[in-house]
Amino acid sequence: AIHYSRRALAGKRRALAEKLLEEGRALAGPLIEQVKDPEKEDPDKNLFLKPVDLLNACLGLDHMTDEATEELNKIMEVFGGKIMWVTEEPEEVPRPEPNHNHALDVVVVGAGASGVGVGLMLTRVFNLDPERVLLVERGERVGESFHRWPKEMRFISPSFNNQGWTNSFDLNSIAYGTSPAFTLQTEHPNGQEYAHYLNELATQGELNIRFQTQVNAIEPLRKLGLGKISGFKVKTSAAKVGEDGEWMGEEAEGEVLSARYVVWAAGEFQYPRAKEQDPFFPGAELCRHNSSVRSWKELPGDDFVVIGGYESGMDALYNLTTCGKRTTVVSSTAFWKVATDDPSTELAPYTMERVRDGFRRAPTPPRLLAPLRVTSVEYNLTTKGYAVKAKWGAPVEHEGGEHRTAYHGGDAEIEEVGEEGTEVELVTPQAPLLCTGFEGSAALGVVKDLFEWGDEDAGGCLAGAPLLNDFDESTKTQGLFLVGPAVRHDEHIFCFVYKFRQRFAVVADEIARGLGFDTEETVEECREHNMYLDDFTCCKGACGETC
Repeated sequence: AIHYSRRALAGKRRALAEKLLEEGRALAGPLIEQVKDPEKEDPDKNLFLKPVDLLNACLGLDHMTDEATEELNKIMEVFGGKIMWVTEEPEEVPRPEPNHNHALDVVVVGAGASGVGVGLMLTRVFNLDPERVLLVERGERVGESFHRWPKEMRFISPSFNNQGWTNSFDLNSIAYGTSPAFTLQTEHPNGQEYAHYLNELATQGELNIRFQTQVNAIEPLRKLGLGKISGFKVKTSAAKVGEDGEWMGEEAEGEVLSARYVVWAAGEFQYPRAKEQDPFFPGAELCRHNSSVRSWKELPGDDFVVIGGYESGMDALYNLTTCGKRTTVVSSTAFWKVATDDPSTELAPYTMERVRDGFRRAPTPPRLLAPLRVTSVEYNLTTKGYAVKAKWGAPVEHEGGEHRTAYHGGDAEIEEVGEEGTEVELVTPQAPLLCTGFEGSAALGVVKDLFEWGDEDAGGCLAGAPLLNDFDESTKTQGLFLVGPAVRHDEHIFCFVYKFRQRFAVVADEIARGLGFDTEETVEECREHNMYLDDFTCCKGACGETC
């Protein structure tokens, strides 16, 4: 191993600081001169983001700080001392007086990616009073769900700090001017890393968060004689985890919060599809949902059956296989063959890259069985094992993707297809892993009856989804909004961060206007930053050869 002395490390940090300063100065200089030249049109202010990032990075190295500060001050001068991505005290903007009698303007339920993102949008962009916007989180920290991810689980969407060079920014960022890639120095963050990013934003944004608080009920309040909802009572209690690992509120009733609006941002990961209440098949309760796994490497056993072949199932396949465990995936659809122009409806490139890697590295290649639908799971008391019974479906030809890289080397034994209608029995000593997705907090939480729901039998993106108006407000309960991966509109699924973050401002705008704020300029600013999506005609994927 190479050991550097402190002096050598200090020298390297200074050299890096000098390089960052030089590059930041070189980029900022011409832009500043262009602003000062009355005969030239001002450059797009987003072009200043790169030099500002470089100079701030220089400051973080504790070298050349005076020079870097001087360059940042030059940039700030051309903007009258106000530039949104430099940490300056914002100018005090007057707010309208409260137009209701509730103690809070907004209660946001959840302090994960959606909750922190919409909280920052409400308070730091639309200027709501941070003391009157309360985030309620049943966990003891920001990003509780991400802390519960398996250690090996990573974001499938890549992070890259491309802001200032393109019209967009980091796909996994929840706030303009931030980048998980820059903060974490990783392209595919794991749960712990992303939770750190969220916590940094919540801390610097001074969000008002109440932890270890369970929401037990949300009751709409109506104006007498009008029937119109005028606010909400949010009944809470102290949160704790029961012996079964499930969240529960204390028996003693806690505080009742009073708010004009409620934003539901409790996410999906902690709400797997209910095996007992609405089983997929007999014996589903014998299976283990992938959300309960804390580490694939540390999972006891070496022979697993994975039920479900979409993102969760393929993540399990990769991690189990690379840990040397034998893995069989049973899926009603061969998702590894599906090619669509919407990233929400096909396996991510990162997922398929890892699947290919898993096939290359595994001593025993995994088995992929599809279309094969599980009909039951049974436990054998004698062998102490599980029998997974399934039936083959009709073969399906999936169009498109003929130019894609093969996910294995053509080994016919890897993917197995059986005769339609015939049955298969797979035996495994471990509980089968149920990787069939999440029901979500809106469906399993206390707000279920406050939403209307799409017809399950109708098919399409809205089947079984909460129905929302143009502002992501419940069509049944005025003043209740939904943010996060459960949002659906027509045929559009907002399950990725880069999708659902573009609806934060739509929700914040509707709330702010309801509170008497003038939001016209703020909305335009959000549009410029690709953070206000209200025209879905632009949501067309680039499908290349699959078209």
